[in-house]
Amino acid sequence: MDTLEWLLFLCIYFKVTQIAELSWTADVPNEVKGLLGSCVVIPCSYNYPDPQGKAKSFTGIWMTTEGDRVIYHPTQSKIVKQYQSRTKLLGDASKNCSLMIEKLQQDDRGPFYFRIEIEGYNRASYRKNKVSISVMDEPNPIDFSVQEEVKEGQTVSAFCSVSHSCPTYPPDFHWSHPGVQHFQAQKLQNGQWNSTSTLTFCSNRTDHNKSLQCSVTYHEGKHQETSKTIKVKYAPDIKSSSKCFSERGKVMCECIVESRPPSMLHFVLGDRVVQNSKVQTVGSVTTGTLQTDFGSFKFVHCLANNTLGNANLTLSLPLVDNMQNIFIACGAGVIFLIVLIATGVGVVKKWKEDRKDMSCSDIYANDHVYGNTDCDESIYNNV
Repeated sequence: MDTLEWLLFLCIYFKVTQIAELSWTADVPNEVKGLLGSCVVIPCSYNYPDPQGKAKSFTGIWMTTEGDRVIYHPTQSKIVKQYQSRTKLLGDASKNCSLMIEKLQQDDRGPFYFRIEIEGYNRASYRKNKVSISVMDEPNPIDFSVQEEVKEGQTVSAFCSVSHSCPTYPPDFHWSHPGVQHFQAQKLQNGQWNSTSTLTFCSNRTDHNKSLQCSVTYHEGKHQETSKTIKVKYAPDIKSSSKCFSERGKVMCECIVESRPPSMLHFVLGDRVVQNSKVQTVGSVTTGTLQTDFGSFKFVHCLANNTLGNANLTLSLPLVDNMQNIFIACGAGVIFLIVLIATGVGVVKKWKEDRKDMSCSDIYANDHVYGNTDCDESIYNNV
C-alpha cells in the first residue's frame, strides 16, 4: 500500500467513525446465555449525535419489545414488579448501557431493547438492536486440565475454567489441595466470560492416587465440581520396620520398600547376592523375605532400585539366638556334671557302709594277711 492509498484509507476510516458517532447507533448482542438463579449481564454501548453541550443528564431505560414494559429505570416505581430490585444499569449512562439482571428466572427471556433520554437534547429507542436471553438450567461444564502423572518434587499446575455471563459476580473456585492460586477473567463474545483458577503446588508421594478436585460456586448458589486422580512416581524408600528376626529357631530377614514404579529388591550377604529370597509386590509396596544359612555374618544388606533411584539398608542379624545356644549347652553341661558328682558320692558312701557291716570272721576268712585290725583290737581288749 503506497502513501496515497494509506491516506485514502485513513480518511475513509475517520469519516465512517465520525458518522457512527454522529448517529443513533447501539452495539448489543442478539442473544446472551444466563444461568437460572444467577445473574446475567447484557453488554451494551451506544452512540448519539454530539449534543454540543446541550445535554444535562442521561436516563437509560430498558424495555420489553412486547408491550414496552419497563424492566429497568432509575426510578424503581416505574419498573414492572417482576423486575423490581433485580435490574441495574452498569457504568456511565452517557456511553454504557450494559444491563445486569439478578436472580435470573425462566420468564426473563426477552427480547429487550434500550432507550436513552438525554435531558435538554433528545431521546431515542434502539428497537432494532434487541437482545434475548437463553436461560440455562445448569452451568456450562468445567474445563479441567492437569498433568495426571508426575514425579515427586515436580511442580504441578492445574487449570479449572468455566464460561459464564455474570462478570460482576464471577464464580468462586475451591481446590481440594493446598497451593498457590491465581484467578484470571477473559471477555468472550456475546456477553460470555471465561474465568480460570490456576493451582500450583509441589507434588509429594502422599498425593499418589489422591483425587484433585475443583469446585465452582456461581452467584446465588449453583454448584458443580470435577476431579482427576494424580499419579506420583517416586524413588524407593526402605521402611524402618524392615528387620531380621528369629522364628522357631530360624533366622529370617524382611525388607519392606515403598516406591512407584515398584522396586527390584535384592539381599546381599558379604559380597554375593542371595538368590533364594522371596519378593512380593502389592500396589506400591514391595516386600522381600530371606531365610538362609547366614553363617558367621553379622549383617545382611537390602538393596532396592527403580527408574527414579535406589536405596539400601543394613540389617543386623540377631545374635541373641547364638548366645542362647551357648547358654543351653553350658546349662546342659553343668547339669550333667552335677548328676555325675552326685552319682560318684553315692557310690563311695555305699561302699563305706558295706565295709562297716562286714563281720570279723568274714574278714579273716578272706584275708590271709595278718596285721592290726579293728577286730584284733577288740579281742585283745577282752583278754
